[in-house]
Amino acid sequence: MAPFSINESFGAQDQKVIAPLYAKANLDFVSGKGSYLFDREGNKYLDFISGIATNALGHCHPVLVEAFKNQLEKLIHLSNLFPNYPQIEFAEKLLTVTGFDKAFFCNSGTEANEGAIKFARKYFNRKGEKDRTQIVTFYNSFHGRTFGALSATGQPALREGFGDMPAGFTHVEWNDTEALKAKVNEKTCAIMLEPLAAEGGILTPSAEMIKTIAELREKFGCLVITDEIQTGVGRLGTFCGAAFYGIPADIATFAKAIGAGLPLGAVLMKQLIADELRAGDHGTTFGGNPVACTGGLALVNIVSEPAFLENVKARSAELKAGIAELIRKFGFLGEARGEGLLLGFTSERPVSEILAKAREEKLLVHRAGTNTVRFLPPLNVSSAEIGEALKKMNKALSAL
Repeated sequence: MAPFSINESFGAQDQKVIAPLYAKANLDFVSGKGSYLFDREGNKYLDFISGIATNALGHCHPVLVEAFKNQLEKLIHLSNLFPNYPQIEFAEKLLTVTGFDKAFFCNSGTEANEGAIKFARKYFNRKGEKDRTQIVTFYNSFHGRTFGALSATGQPALREGFGDMPAGFTHVEWNDTEALKAKVNEKTCAIMLEPLAAEGGILTPSAEMIKTIAELREKFGCLVITDEIQTGVGRLGTFCGAAFYGIPADIATFAKAIGAGLPLGAVLMKQLIADELRAGDHGTTFGGNPVACTGGLALVNIVSEPAFLENVKARSAELKAGIAELIRKFGFLGEARGEGLLLGFTSERPVSEILAKAREEKLLVHRAGTNTVRFLPPLNVSSAEIGEALKKMNKALSAL
């Protein structure tokens, strides 16, 4: 292979050595600070993707950097064969904030959802209900790309070409309460859902759907698993997205923002589920890494404060108002979607065109589903940065 040339773009270098599994924009980012990313020419981009809701406090937040540095000098990795103090301290904080009783740490959202599925099924198996394995999820959901999480994901196109999927998963249309009632029964282990289906198009649950889930949980004794990977850690203005909508949860999965930028996932569960788990039922080598947990604790200490969450709500209101104005101005835009700082709008024009024009204005936004533009700013975004993003988007849409 020919060596890299200093004049080659990162994109050209990337294509030489990285498997072609992502449709990447050819941008050469070398550093970030706060809500901005900088390329190697010094161009400044307003980042309203935030690592897909991962950089909850923007880039290189000083509190997080200091927490990482301090832990790196103490202990970088410790096997889960031994107690891990940063992991214990972080678990205590998460359980206090969320009201759950036990935590399991892993490395990613996919792994968290795999763990949640296994724990739910093991719970009923240990209780003597060995054939109670059905998981009911929703079309347009996204729960991950490993076989179990992919089986839960309600997007058939993502499963194409990978052979048979694990059995026991049933999908119903989002907000179709009659279909949900028809599928949930005595063999249902769990209803699994994102409080707000982000990847599927920023779909919000109806009051009737939430009520139906609670009633089915009560009637059949099934569990409810909430996938908080994108909606959790303050993204909707509450620490858990389920709390925003009033969704009852027995198990909740977290990732993305929870590791403060490092790989970390978590499964939080009620005590009755933890009571049925035994050593060896599940495990991980790297899950709950001391450095990631230290950064996660520093982040959650900030994000869980009521004043911080109120600021998320205030910035959300500003961004919502700006999106509504864009929709009024541009006839090819459809409806506003989302809550908190997980917002967007639908478009009759190809989303790829809007994203490209936004990048020309030095604004980074993302897609959701097939026809929705998604805004995921840092949770500590300023009012001025919200205004800047709206001006840039206005220019991008005008160019179309």
